[in-house]
Amino acid sequence: MPLDQYFEASKYEQAIYERWESSGAFRADVDSDRPAFTISMPPPNATGTLHLGHAVGMALEDVMIRWRRMAGDEVLWLPGTDHAAIATESVVIRNLQKEGMADPRHELGRDGLVAKIAEFVEQSRGTIRSQIRALGASCDWSRERYTMDATLNRAVNATFARMFRDGLIYRGLRIINWDPHLKTTVADDEIETKERPAKLYTMRYGPFLVATSRPETKLGDTAVAVHPDDERWQEHIGKTYEITWPQGPTIHVRVVADQAVDPETGTGALGVTPAHSAIDFEIAERHGLPLVQVIDEDGRMTAAAGERYQGMTVEECRAAFVADLDAAGLLAGAEDYIQPTPICYRSKQVIEPLPKAQWFVDVNKPVVPWKGQTLSIRQVLRDVIADGDIQLLPKHEEKTYFHWIDNLRDWCISRQIWWGHRIPVWYRGEEDLYVGHRSPEGAGWEQDPDTLDTWFSSALWTWSTLIDPELAEAHPELSLRELLARSPDVARFHPTSVMETGYDILFFWIARMILMTTYMVGEVPFHTVYMHGLILDRDGDKMSKSKPETAIDPQATIADHGADVLRMSLVLGNAPGKDLKLSEERLVGVKRLINKLWNAGKLVERTVGEHPTALPATIEHPINQWMMARLDGLVDLIDRRFGDWAFGDGAELIRTAFWSEFCDVYLEAIKVPPLAGSAETAAVTHHAYLTYLKLFHPFMPYVTEVLWREMGGEDMLIGAPWPAIDPAHRYPEAGEAVDAVVRAIGAIRSVRAEQGLEPKVKIEVAIHPTAHRDVFEACAPVVERLVRAGSLELLDSAAGTDEPGTAVAVDAAFEVAVRLGQADREAEKQRLEKQLEQDRKRLGGLEKRLADENFLTRAKPIAVEKAKSDAEALRATIQAAEERLATLG
Repeated sequence: MPLDQYFEASKYEQAIYERWESSGAFRADVDSDRPAFTISMPPPNATGTLHLGHAVGMALEDVMIRWRRMAGDEVLWLPGTDHAAIATESVVIRNLQKEGMADPRHELGRDGLVAKIAEFVEQSRGTIRSQIRALGASCDWSRERYTMDATLNRAVNATFARMFRDGLIYRGLRIINWDPHLKTTVADDEIETKERPAKLYTMRYGPFLVATSRPETKLGDTAVAVHPDDERWQEHIGKTYEITWPQGPTIHVRVVADQAVDPETGTGALGVTPAHSAIDFEIAERHGLPLVQVIDEDGRMTAAAGERYQGMTVEECRAAFVADLDAAGLLAGAEDYIQPTPICYRSKQVIEPLPKAQWFVDVNKPVVPWKGQTLSIRQVLRDVIADGDIQLLPKHEEKTYFHWIDNLRDWCISRQIWWGHRIPVWYRGEEDLYVGHRSPEGAGWEQDPDTLDTWFSSALWTWSTLIDPELAEAHPELSLRELLARSPDVARFHPTSVMETGYDILFFWIARMILMTTYMVGEVPFHTVYMHGLILDRDGDKMSKSKPETAIDPQATIADHGADVLRMSLVLGNAPGKDLKLSEERLVGVKRLINKLWNAGKLVERTVGEHPTALPATIEHPINQWMMARLDGLVDLIDRRFGDWAFGDGAELIRTAFWSEFCDVYLEAIKVPPLAGSAETAAVTHHAYLTYLKLFHPFMPYVTEVLWREMGGEDMLIGAPWPAIDPAHRYPEAGEAVDAVVRAIGAIRSVRAEQGLEPKVKIEVAIHPTAHRDVFEACAPVVERLVRAGSLELLDSAAGTDEPGTAVAVDAAFEVAVRLGQADREAEKQRLEKQLEQDRKRLGGLEKRLADENFLTRAKPIAVEKAKSDAEALRATIQAAEERLATLG
């Protein structure tokens, strides 16, 4: 059947995807002997729909997967979703509240709320699956995983238990990041620092002046710290002062000397609030200071803050306390300044540092066996990058990574929510404690109410997903180490080949996977980390609902343009760590490329006929030899660019070669005898087009699969071999020679453009080949057609190129002279003279206006500048037209 006039994506996509999936093309064979290539799909949160960040990641990953599948690897792209504990629970609670439930936790209880969340997640996961399929992602759905699967939960619990036994996990009282809105702790690297306007208050404090941006916390001070070498405060060190706050409590503060105090900041005396500052907590630990908590988990003042302030919000207390200080004459000053404020990146609310007993991972304890040494987690995290075990792309992210490692603190892993992996710790009375991946035997045990940080479970993603779930279910008695050893997928597909993700979660996820995998499995989780940049709107800003005219919805784009348009738009020109501007104009540009590919297919179909033939043993015509040489060079270049992970660059190279070489030169050339109608030409055309379909397939799988079938390709394109250079059809000499012919065509076209010649104007062309004359002779009819020449002459010398009306182009392989025919020369002269008359008239009017003082003084400056600019442009146009008239004689 002949191809339709246009490629309608919606007509083909669903049926093609179903055929791919049902054929088993996506499924990895654990028993094959081919090299393994593995990607673990970064699991999208099970809370909604896919956004452009997901789309660009999946497009890039599918490019890698389809490339390596065609290249002969045994590929596994393992899909899945993350339970996204805090985000998912908060979404479900908000939904229940909208339905009229005032306090879902209280009304449903733990089991009831968890059941509601699980029901919501299952529906949401179905939506996400359909959207991943719509993108054309060729992942192995038979191995789909979910971070709350029973097997993954077992891995999480066993990992916690082993780390606890090794002393890497401990429970301790620390200052944690508390979100009063979400009512849970959050990790250090889940905090965003925002610069906000604030005031710095200086207050009289016994014999001291103390500066603070949070005066309400001074109600809970237990010390004043000074630097041990600060001479101003030597007589006070070791003394205790009683401070009675107006309408507040009386506090007792001891003056301590501590190296952490900067004597150059403020007065050099620091009020120490151990319960509400991580730095102050450390000072308190060093000096044995008590903790007085004056802010609770709801972000309100406690009874310790005094009867007047108890129950106030932090902001209310700050205003009231400052007013009371001022009235009592204890406020020495207040000045505006910009304060770095910690914000939870999930809730966007201000974080409150609070003292709580939580579970932590010790990053400094040397218990991890690694390369014959016993190292700490921090040391292993540094070693794998420094030694090149893992390559970060872009490389400059290494500096950021090492800075993070150098400032790494113990990781708080407990969360005060109900959705997620519950901490596998049980208590009985005050003395009995049990930690393990199975519940303890006997009565009276109560499990820790907290859940684990979501990143704890997702940190096991690359290997926990490869454990055989049937083996795990059938053998609950096996240890995690035994499960890993007896799961074929672990041995076959781990470590994964590449982890593709956004650079914004380098520390949230990438570093944690390295941490957990080196400790639990004894190897790195992946060899390469490819970090894509952000997707921005056409103005270079983050896409926002407040700018709907620039926002791009991936699902709407697929519905309007097809998945291929979205995929290619996101990958074309993309590079690791580089932000990409996405606009409707870019989408339209890719749609034009797909139309070009489709229309080229129609011409190829007519050229090849119903029965395409294989390439002949020897190809004779230089143009056909050139096409083969260009394909060989392109395939070699793409292999090298893909090998360097430069997929965006590779896409651009394929697009440019297809458009400029195959379409603009070759498909035009084969319309000219003796190429037209030649069996050799038909075979080369078919081979070249199928090669381009293979090269385009990882980026635009749907349209290429349709065209592959229409062009008589064997089986499905998804399973076709990647293009390879055929030594029997290498024609480097012809490639070089016809390259010169193509340059000559380009030079002649440039002359036409420079002379402003319309397409219908015929030109006379003379070429003096200084090399490859035989090829120029063979290609003369092609050159004549492609440059729209009335005549073409091959000269033995450069004589005649200085005649009037002649434009000359010189190259190492040729000299070209371009002349207009007499009739066309007269027509061109008339056109230029008419244009000159109009332009001179317009210039005269502008010059008259610019000579008018009233215009210059009364018109808007922008109007004056535009008139000057227009006049200058017209003078240049007139000069060029006059010079072209002179060359016409």
